[in-house]
Amino acid sequence: MKYFKSVILLFCLSTLLAPPASAVSIRSLLGLDDEESETEPEAAQADTNKAETAARPSTNNWGQSPANLTNTLDLNLVKRVFTNLDSGQRKALLADAVAFNKFARQEAGNIAVISAARANKLDSDPNIVFLMQRGAENVLREMYLNRLISEKLPADFPNEAQIKEYYEKNQPSFVITERLHVWQIFFPVNKDMDEKSITALRKQANKIADDIRKKKISFNDAAVKHSKHIQSSANGGYMGLIKSSDLKPDIKKTLLTLAEGKISQALTTDTGIHIVKRGAIVPERKISLDEGKAQIKQLIVNQVRGQLRTAVFEQAAKTYPVELSDNKIEEWRLRLKTNLESPGTK
Repeated sequence: MKYFKSVILLFCLSTLLAPPASAVSIRSLLGLDDEESETEPEAAQADTNKAETAARPSTNNWGQSPANLTNTLDLNLVKRVFTNLDSGQRKALLADAVAFNKFARQEAGNIAVISAARANKLDSDPNIVFLMQRGAENVLREMYLNRLISEKLPADFPNEAQIKEYYEKNQPSFVITERLHVWQIFFPVNKDMDEKSITALRKQANKIADDIRKKKISFNDAAVKHSKHIQSSANGGYMGLIKSSDLKPDIKKTLLTLAEGKISQALTTDTGIHIVKRGAIVPERKISLDEGKAQIKQLIVNQVRGQLRTAVFEQAAKTYPVELSDNKIEEWRLRLKTNLESPGTK
């Protein structure tokens, strides 16, 4: 693509973000490792002309309603919308007649509402026209960035060696720490409660714990009946599989001294009083390279795409500079601030 090539020739990047742990070379992806990119004088002059043109305000009104607008939905429009969905969405819609019907009717509904907006002259409102044009320019920017970045990433990126290198350099990220299944019955203690009330609440909690041990009531039923922790009480007191490191110190210490399936006496923490039950402990384990490969691949791609995106912004600012100074920015801020604070300004 011509507009890609013209920019790539100007990608003489001297500094980038810190390189990712996989040691991926952004310069290599841009084809700058083996030779220095040079711009011919004529091309440089052409780029200067482009920059001057880009700096001038656009006369195109992208928010203006098409003259031939109709209230119809046809296959061509459906195909255009459909093509811009991701492959997973397209496959799902084509495989499900009901879902595709809903998709088409939603598009028809969109056209109807847009037609109503235009019939009520909203597309003539200067601010709405500005927002529409702004939206179109945002789409243009993102499509340009995405296409350019996609062209520079090889189809097999990252390769097996890069994935392995990332894995080896980020070992702490591929460890699942010790976790355990935890149940609790919780009684909140607020700052207005005196010591006598707290003591009475603790006595009540211990009585419930004794009743559970004596099988007068199950832990599940006691949690539903007494626990004030709404999320877990509805589930019989089950808190989930929790990292040991995420538990409050006193609760962690108590749980790790309990046998599996056993419950504690009342424990007081800074949030309230707890009766806890310990389930099975899931020991710490290391995630293998094979297990983490898909995640690592996505992490590397995201990291490099972010660096390439930054590189494109930096180079575009050099090739098509927009005149701006800190003094001018501060002047704008002060003027806007004055306008907003002026009497009668909404």
